[in-house]
Amino acid sequence: MLFAQLHIKIKTILIMQSIGMLSGMTTHLIWIINNGFLSENYNAPFFTRLFWDSLTFIDPIAAILLIIKPKTGIWLTFVIIIIDVSHNFILCFRSITPNSNYFSYWITGNWMLMCQIFFLLFVSVTFKSNLKEVKIRSAEF
Repeated sequence: MLFAQLHIKIKTILIMQSIGMLSGMTTHLIWIINNGFLSENYNAPFFTRLFWDSLTFIDPIAAILLIIKPKTGIWLTFVIIIIDVSHNFILCFRSITPNSNYFSYWITGNWMLMCQIFFLLFVSVTFKSNLKEVKIRSAEF
């Protein structure tokens, strides 16, 4: 298995990213359990509800692929988190106002988006080195 051949640093990064993706899945799964699939409680358009609920299934696929097919998992994780953060930022940004007191309230009220942004930064910063290591080990494997 290719994952076993990777440097410990890259393995650790991929495991952390898998945990991040599984955390996202858990968030969506809890929502579905409490509110139902495509719930109106989202107070969001249909395609937004469909996108968020689909992450319940897509996120764990990326998490598993990070371990069993690292190159595919690295790419899928990168694409998912870019789309997710972009989508969520656009939705949350609509509610922001230029009042500085409100901005700090907005930041704390959107703590999950802030966590996603930090995860996106982590995935982005490690993307190139992860792919490089997988390419090197694939050639040896």
